[in-house]
Amino acid sequence: MAHSTEEPTDYADRLRLDGRHVLVLGGGLGIGHQTAAAASALGANVTVVDTDAERAKRVADEVGGLALVGDATRRADVERVVSESVDRFGPLHGLADIIGISTFASIEDSDDDVFDRGIALNLRHVYLAVQIGARAMTDGGGSIALVGSISGTRSAPKHAIYGAAKAAVSNLAASAAVELGPQSIRVNVVAPGQTYTPRIAERHPEAGYYDEASKLVPLGRVGMPDDIASALLFFLSPLSGWVTGQTLVVDGGTGSKYPYPMGQ
Repeated sequence: MAHSTEEPTDYADRLRLDGRHVLVLGGGLGIGHQTAAAASALGANVTVVDTDAERAKRVADEVGGLALVGDATRRADVERVVSESVDRFGPLHGLADIIGISTFASIEDSDDDVFDRGIALNLRHVYLAVQIGARAMTDGGGSIALVGSISGTRSAPKHAIYGAAKAAVSNLAASAAVELGPQSIRVNVVAPGQTYTPRIAERHPEAGYYDEASKLVPLGRVGMPDDIASALLFFLSPLSGWVTGQTLVVDGGTGSKYPYPMGQ
């Protein structure tokens, strides 16, 4: 079917998610919370999944969505929360996987438990989310938005396990995009730089940390959860309808200025 190149486009409408079902894994805090709130503000029916029932309920109540508790590193849990969310809101149209834990350790100081934990918390759940989430996108396709890291794009001391897992997220997404494209399912990654999430605030309670970290960023500040959520919403929305298999670095220019990611 031929399409006119002159047909007007309603860009505001293409950003909307009215009536669509978006599931957010790790939706109880920080980037996940902001992603759930943004999806709801754009009209989506939102399922919030977290390991903490109280966090999930708080965010779900805020956005008028469904709260579910589950461990995204366990296949049975992912299958259950996807099934329960589909029972409530119908087929998935969007899935955002926000889960990830920084695991900084040198090769010499690591053991098998450290390695297995780093892979489980930063890669295994991505594989499960893409596989199981795609199977629930039966209403003409959908979009899967994953969170990587600038640590997956360059090397740095004590980033071997974490960086390898995050690099694998981008590679998995690219391969999945090729496989799932014929089903009109898109898969993309947002790779944040230093982002001031609640966990980062807990890790660095010292006065002046935010200001000192911001000095390293060309745009003059570290990222905030809504900066990353905005990029995820671009991938979840029809506005990015011809974008798949990509990793979008959102780091305030840090990666362009330094050969190493900001780390400890």
